[in-house]
Amino acid sequence: MKHLFPLISLLLLISLFNIGCSKDEEEESNEQVVNYTTSFTNVATTLQDFIMKTQVYESSNFDELTLDETKKVINDFIASGENFIKSVDEYEKYKIGTKSSSWLKNTMESPCSMYDAIPDVGNGISPGFVKNVADLIDETKGEVDKLTEMVNNNEIDEETYQAALNELAKMKKVKAANFGMSAILSTGASGLTGLAVYSVGGVGLAMSAPAILGVAAVGTVVGTSYYVISNWWYGIEKNGQDDQMGQIIVASGKIGDPIPTTLLKDGANLTIAISGCVPVYIPSFKLPAQGMKKTIEITPVKLEDATPETQVEVCTIEEVYVAQNCEEVLYVTATPNPPDPGPYQGVTVTATIFPFVSGCQISFSIVGTDGYTNSETYETDANGQASFYIPGAEEGVHDIVTITASNGNTYTVTYTF
Repeated sequence: MKHLFPLISLLLLISLFNIGCSKDEEEESNEQVVNYTTSFTNVATTLQDFIMKTQVYESSNFDELTLDETKKVINDFIASGENFIKSVDEYEKYKIGTKSSSWLKNTMESPCSMYDAIPDVGNGISPGFVKNVADLIDETKGEVDKLTEMVNNNEIDEETYQAALNELAKMKKVKAANFGMSAILSTGASGLTGLAVYSVGGVGLAMSAPAILGVAAVGTVVGTSYYVISNWWYGIEKNGQDDQMGQIIVASGKIGDPIPTTLLKDGANLTIAISGCVPVYIPSFKLPAQGMKKTIEITPVKLEDATPETQVEVCTIEEVYVAQNCEEVLYVTATPNPPDPGPYQGVTVTATIFPFVSGCQISFSIVGTDGYTNSETYETDANGQASFYIPGAEEGVHDIVTITASNGNTYTVTYTF
């Protein structure tokens, strides 16, 4: 079983500076940049949708759904997965033929550096993650198609058809595919609307401490939207297969809104796309130290001014961040221990607020697919933490735990026994 990693409060703020988007004279390749930017946005939106549909799929009690409801949940799950795979294929296509600089670039060594708008081929979404999603979707769709053909040919009746779909849904849960996925909803400020964490072959990933993406803009209109994709993967060869472990996080927000990124990994690659401007790819990003606020200042380039050779200036600033009371808490986050519980194994959910403030109320609420519910409220300790115990359940039961801070910020934890 995995173990709970210590929660270290971090603050990661992105300041998107629009100091006169520069105009590049080489406009003949602008179409490639536009296509790449569109494809990146499609990856972000389809991944968000897939994660949300997976959340519904994982948490549905199919024994209590009608046939039409069951079919909709399963078909939405399949369609969203297919859309994500298609968008990744397009995204990778537009990176082919870009300049061939070093595959791995160093983390920022100076306050300001220039980074590529379009990364080199090989940088980006983990192929292992995509393959596992594709395999799961293909297997599920194939089984559903077989059952649908049987009921259409009157080989089985609708009651048998629904029972078979219910059993299929239980068997094809994401957990059974050897990678885990969860969704984070209603973070209180903006939205880390989707989070996917996976490990191929059942190997547990070491999760990083809580962080936050907060957006403060100078020269850019407050409320301008943007997408962030954080991707980390560790490629090793095992039984002839590469890309054994990794994680991918997608977030969407608006300038001026902080976004928690609880499971962001130190050294992960970030791609940030501000609406109307070319994305910027920042490899091997170093997270801030405990209790620090890290600001990434980007001088974006307008989309119409960019070429495949465009680079974007990125600067970083770190400073201490503190809060005086519970109302100044920026976010609450939580982690289950263990994150991948076995049947009938109890789970302790530990919530952490940032910055650390003691005496703040944290409310926990659990709803399980087995019908179990409970809720409690506790006060944070000197480390800004409070814990909530949930008894174990039988295999396949899916729990959704909602954590709410006293100032209204919320966080959702999910896991399957």
